[in-house]
Amino acid sequence: MQESKRKLLNLLFGKKCEQIAAKYLQQKGYSILVRNFSYRGGEIDIIAKKDFKIVFIEVKGRNSSLFGNAKEAVNYKKQERIKEGAKLFMLKHNLNENEFEISFDVISIENNNIEWVENAFT
Repeated sequence: MQESKRKLLNLLFGKKCEQIAAKYLQQKGYSILVRNFSYRGGEIDIIAKKDFKIVFIEVKGRNSSLFGNAKEAVNYKKQERIKEGAKLFMLKHNLNENEFEISFDVISIENNNIEWVENAFT
């Protein structure tokens, strides 16, 4: 398969996983504030809110376990980038982190199974 075609298929699969995760969160009573919040150095897939809780979510999808577990792909470097993006989001929207419970979560979608790891990292 051509490299560009493989990248496009991966991108489409990732977007589909993000849509599934957003719908899942809404079914759990969360409001989606932003999808694909971009900032210098990265992107946060989903930012959601419920009551006084703001959740910064990395969505990982896998078609197979050949390359490891989806949530294992959120390594320390990725975690640090998400935390930096969360700070920027809070500043940009004048949100005081002392007024909200903040959570960094991972939603993994593997073989049509959804696993939500709340407080995956701090």
